[in-house]
Amino acid sequence: MSLKGKAAIVGYGETPVDRLGRKPGEPHKITSEYLAWAVRLALEDAGLTKKDLDGQGLAAIYTTNHSQPFWPEEAAAILGISPAVSLAGGNGGASSVSLLGHAAAMINAGVVDLVLVVSAAAPYGEHGRNRTEPADTRDFEMPFGVMGPNCKISFVMSRYMHESGMTADHFGKIAVTARYHATLNPNAYLRKPLTLEEYKNGRLISDPIRLYDCVMPANGGKAYIIASPGRARTLRKPPVYLLGWGERINPSAGPRYHANPLITGIQECGKDAFKMAGVSHSDIDLLALYDDYVPIIMLQIEDLGFCGKNDREFFARTDFTFKGDLPIQTGGGMINCGQPSTTGGMLHVIEVVRQLRGEGGARQVPNARFGIATGLGAVNYGKNFGCTAAAILGKEV
Repeated sequence: MSLKGKAAIVGYGETPVDRLGRKPGEPHKITSEYLAWAVRLALEDAGLTKKDLDGQGLAAIYTTNHSQPFWPEEAAAILGISPAVSLAGGNGGASSVSLLGHAAAMINAGVVDLVLVVSAAAPYGEHGRNRTEPADTRDFEMPFGVMGPNCKISFVMSRYMHESGMTADHFGKIAVTARYHATLNPNAYLRKPLTLEEYKNGRLISDPIRLYDCVMPANGGKAYIIASPGRARTLRKPPVYLLGWGERINPSAGPRYHANPLITGIQECGKDAFKMAGVSHSDIDLLALYDDYVPIIMLQIEDLGFCGKNDREFFARTDFTFKGDLPIQTGGGMINCGQPSTTGGMLHVIEVVRQLRGEGGARQVPNARFGIATGLGAVNYGKNFGCTAAAILGKEV
């Protein structure tokens, strides 16, 4: 089944991000406040009211501090709406792009003609709850002192450097480009210019991962509204259509020793999205790639087919700025705008919509017509990402 042109994003909202609550006595907000704030902004953007959401669809993304089974119902209660259908996003950082396809399929089936996709988290405002560690962490990490994504991605980056010959200059170019775009984005959290030398001298986190390779945890909320084409044409803003989409869960199925952590599920998702959209690589005007770490951006560029694997020369010669050969992370990405847990992945969908509407301001990609957003979730030890999704969005069908 093709979803090309069967649904369009008609509104989005994103709160400012912050890190309030890190210090005792500091004023802060909780998840429900960011959630309601983001939805209010999305409704205003679309020209809709809260009543328009009753009897429609709600997709709520689980976050690390709100992962209980009834989170979509709780989100509906927080918002004061009564949806007819709910979806739950349990694919981590891939959820925002995964749900884009799921919501479009539900609209195409005629179940509803509007779906609100929403996520919010306040990791600094709501300090952690006890939870059972997943089996990967329990069995393959904790006994050996491998704790958290920083350590696991450091293994991936080390292997990538070994196989490709990539150096700090290659990684630094990506980090500096993303920060340049962040300096032009009033919604970015980190807006101070970053030089290549500063990148190279960044504090070591987990060798070879350094400070400016890493995403920044934060508090915040984001939402977007997707509608049927007929409904979309009646609303305030120009619709941005879903043209192509793909998803893979556990793409490296089978024995762990068969997995190649340098090939993500984006390789297959991207093929599906391009096939559905009927566009070529030369048609794509910008990439908004899930970016919890700098090397992961580069692996996705390869896996999407914009260059071959381990192509050092491509990364050295390509201009990735918003006026360049292949604009990436045009809003600065999560690395500079913050990652409110799994909410962070919403940023990439919203940035593509903003660019295709011509709302990019000082960082607007000239004549942008088509863009790609990706999502990744579940950093598995010895394998690649467990949840992946890619979407191609366009101004027209």
